[in-house]
Amino acid sequence: MAATEAATDAASNEVTNIDPTAPQKTVLITGATDGIGLALARLYQGSGWRVLTHGRKDRSQLPREAFFSESTYCQFDLSRPGSGKILQKFLTDQRIDSIDILILNAGLGYYGPVQDQSAESIQELLEVNLHSPMEITQALLSLVEKAHGKIAFISSVATALPCPEFGVYTATKASLEGFARSLRIELSGRVDVRLIHPGGTHTGMHEKCGIPSTKMDWTRFPSAETVAEKIVHSLSGARSQHTIGTSNRLARLAGRHLEGLLDGTMRRSAR
Repeated sequence: MAATEAATDAASNEVTNIDPTAPQKTVLITGATDGIGLALARLYQGSGWRVLTHGRKDRSQLPREAFFSESTYCQFDLSRPGSGKILQKFLTDQRIDSIDILILNAGLGYYGPVQDQSAESIQELLEVNLHSPMEITQALLSLVEKAHGKIAFISSVATALPCPEFGVYTATKASLEGFARSLRIELSGRVDVRLIHPGGTHTGMHEKCGIPSTKMDWTRFPSAETVAEKIVHSLSGARSQHTIGTSNRLARLAGRHLEGLLDGTMRRSAR
């Protein structure tokens, strides 16, 4: 068996040991039409979970997957207010009364100096990266609580680092982390709140956000499939917070404890 196939099988085994007599477990993933979200959906689907997905693309643009059917895929744009109510209605229509894992994965970024970003793009980042996860959490909390389930926030290693020309993105993710940490204590004993820092991943996000490849060679980042496998592994364990990859863990450590040194190094490299 090829190494990648073995890794995928190992990650799939981490999702759950399926008991044919037990009720089927349910996972809902936002931003599941590509990148990490799509890779997560495929892993959970392959392990027998009922996979519900969200995205803003029309189903005609999506690959033929069971989790992109009319009854499993909820299409809407997270940049518009009301995301929690939309998902809540979708789940009610599909008679979904509990969620074992809610993965708030959808994210958006724009590259460039803050003075060059429009008010509309800043508002879009706030809606997609911060407001919508909060709205969805509030709207679906009772369904996760009924299953004694988990809410997983997909954050970014960038929250511990200075990120010139990614300042608005970093701010939205840092704010989301504050929400998740507070929620973890608030919901203790009722819902398991997780915080995941994937680090750089080879997806379409970097090209979409406008960063030139001369500034960041995203083709050298680990694949979405590799990162998704590690997220699945983490969610099957007991860690409330997990940073994926040794280099990312070191970067977060430096960001938290060596702020002055790190800031100076980044200023010099930017000249």
